[in-house]
This record gives sequence, C-alpha cells and structure tokens, in this order.
Amino acid sequence: MQRRQFVQTLGAGSAVAGLGLLGGCAAGGASGAKVVVVGGGYGGATAAKYVRLFSDYGINVTLIEPNPAFVSCPISNLVIQGSKTIADITTPYDNLEKRHGVKIVRDMVASIDAEKRMVKLASGGELPYDRLILSPGIDFMWDTLPGMA
Repeated sequence: MQRRQFVQTLGAGSAVAGLGLLGGCAAGGASGAKVVVVGGGYGGATAAKYVRLFSDYGINVTLIEPNPAFVSCPISNLVIQGSKTIADITTPYDNLEKRHGVKIVRDMVASIDAEKRMVKLASGGELPYDRLILSPGIDFMWDTLPGMA
C-alpha cells in the first residue's frame, strides 16, 4: 500500500467511524441502509467509496455532485507548468459507480430536512437517508471582499 492510499484509507476510516456508520448502519447486516454524500471532492468521493467498501457493499451510497468529473485543484499548477494536461488531473465519477456501486446524482442540493432525513434537490427530487455526509467543498464569496465583485 502506498503512503497516499494509506492516508486516504485512514482518513476515510476515521470519518466513517466518527459518523457511526459502521456501527449503526452495517451492524447486524442492516442491508439497504442509505447514506447520501453531498459533494464529490476529495472528502465526499473518498467517503462514498469507503462507506461502500467498509460495509462490504451492504450500505447504499448516493453521491450528489453537479459535475461529471473531479478535477484536482491542488495539482492544477502542473497543467499551467506544462508537465500535466487537464485530462491527467481529471477523474470521472462513473468509476465510483462502476467499481464500487455508488449511485451518482448529477444535481445540487436545495435544502436538507434533518427531521425527515430528506435531501431536496435543485431539480425538485428528494432523496431519503439514514446518514448524511456533507462535503460540498468551497465557494468564493466574491461580493464580500472589497473590490472583488
């Protein structure tokens, strides 16, 4: 196992254990438990993958992400420098679906009803969940910085 894989596994394991997913959803063969992951960046995509793996594929995982692929921002400087292409740093989400059975929903979240355990999508659909992982990433609020609007 390479160091990078070890760190990813350790981080995903900590996140999953911290949420009580393995103890709550997977214990006793709670097949069919639903986990919804909001955001397909490093955190969300890794969590989606490892919830499936660590539950022996017993937990249903849905990843909500509007983009068709993940583009690695931290190594984008290598594209500018010329040693990598944008294709080199882009990973399609369909690999999560094909390899790990993560359902991909290309949409954005409009709201979350924690009492009903329901994610409402911008397109109007709704997704029920037993556990919810929020990893939407960052967004710049340009209008809050003087001179950046």
